[in-house]
Amino acid sequence: MGSGRRGERGGSERMPGGRDNSKHKGSIAEMQFMLDAARRGFGVAKPFGDNERYDVVLDATRRLWRVQVKASDARHHRGFAVRACWRTTGKHMPYTKEQIDFLAVVIDGTRTRAEGMRRRIWYVIPVRALGGRLTINLYPFGCRKDGEERFERYRGAWELLEVR
Repeated sequence: MGSGRRGERGGSERMPGGRDNSKHKGSIAEMQFMLDAARRGFGVAKPFGDNERYDVVLDATRRLWRVQVKASDARHHRGFAVRACWRTTGKHMPYTKEQIDFLAVVIDGTRTRAEGMRRRIWYVIPVRALGGRLTINLYPFGCRKDGEERFERYRGAWELLEVR
C-alpha cells in the first residue's frame, strides 16, 4: 500500500487506463458488496442509472433494503474517514431514512500482519446510527480514545440485514 495519504498509491498498484479515481473505486466497492451479499443468500438488484441515493437493493425475503455503498482508503489517525453524505450544488447533505436504510462501507486493501494478505472489512451501518453526520471515522484496528469506537459494533454486522 502507498504512504497512507489520500490519493497516493504505490507504483505497482496503479490502475491501468487512468482508472485510479473515486468513481471507479466506488463502482468496484458496489460490485464487491453485491457479490458478498449474494454469497450470504440475499437477492441483489442494482437500480437503473445513478438517480437514487442508494446504490444497491437487497432482498431479505420479507423486506427490501436500500443500501448506499462507500469505500475508504482515506486514513485518519489509526482509522479511516468516510463521507456519510451526498453532494448537491455547493452543499453536502446527510443521508436520511427517507433515502437509504443502510450505509455499507468497505475498508479494502488492508493487510494483517499475521496473514500477510489482503482482506475486506465491511461495516453495515443503519442510517439512524449516522445521526446526520457528514463524515464518520472507522477504526478497524483500534482507536486512540474512548467514544471514537461508536461504529465498531457495525463491523461485519450483516445480520442487521436479515429480517426475522
